[in-house]
Amino acid sequence: MKKAAFPEKTKQKLREIMRNHNLAKFGDALVNFIYSLAKTKVYGKPVGERVYDKALSEAVRGAGLRALMPSSSTAGEVGDGAEALIGHSYLNGLYTIDELVAIIESSIQEYDLEAYEKRSKEREIIAEAFTKLMLEIIERREEK
Repeated sequence: MKKAAFPEKTKQKLREIMRNHNLAKFGDALVNFIYSLAKTKVYGKPVGERVYDKALSEAVRGAGLRALMPSSSTAGEVGDGAEALIGHSYLNGLYTIDELVAIIESSIQEYDLEAYEKRSKEREIIAEAFTKLMLEIIERREEK
């Protein structure tokens, strides 16, 4: 998927969503859950994972959404924007848990478990998976 160019109205709504701290708190738990569930399903071994802020920050950049966050934002704050967007998509019925997990699963199943041994490679895998997820969320938002 390619980065999208967003109309001003879309940018304004996405900016509002991504800067919502309550959505980010909820989204944090959701993001860790869907990633853990996807990884568990792909590798057949239960895991409880935390998604790196830096990986989410890279995903926000990859999806072309970085400009919607304040320029002085830390990687953690930009990552919060991703979590807010994902949380919003679930709470507003845009996606089910199963759909969110399936999108993440489709990205991570391309890698064998050894790829996760290097933290930098895992961060890259996570960033790629969540970039794909955010682009799909935006596309579905536009369709509704």
